[in-house]
Amino acid sequence: MKLQLLVSKWCPTCPAAEKVWSEAAAQKGLMLEVLDVGNADGRRIAVDLGIRTVPAMVIDGKLRALGICTTGHALALLQERAATG
Repeated sequence: MKLQLLVSKWCPTCPAAEKVWSEAAAQKGLMLEVLDVGNADGRRIAVDLGIRTVPAMVIDGKLRALGICTTGHALALLQERAATG
């Protein structure tokens, strides 16, 4: 499962979202890639998926969450994705 969190250095809520998703990924034994939309890789994903706000969670190439969610919600999204393969 590929986890990519899109953030921006100017975003005041992105550090909190990164903390939640890092914790959820660690609990599931997954790697989290944090990408700044100000850099080429993050910007490309944002443009390809039509993402206009951060933080944005992309799981296996699909936008799955915007903003900050609870660790429980993040874990539920990861479990849901794992179940659907």
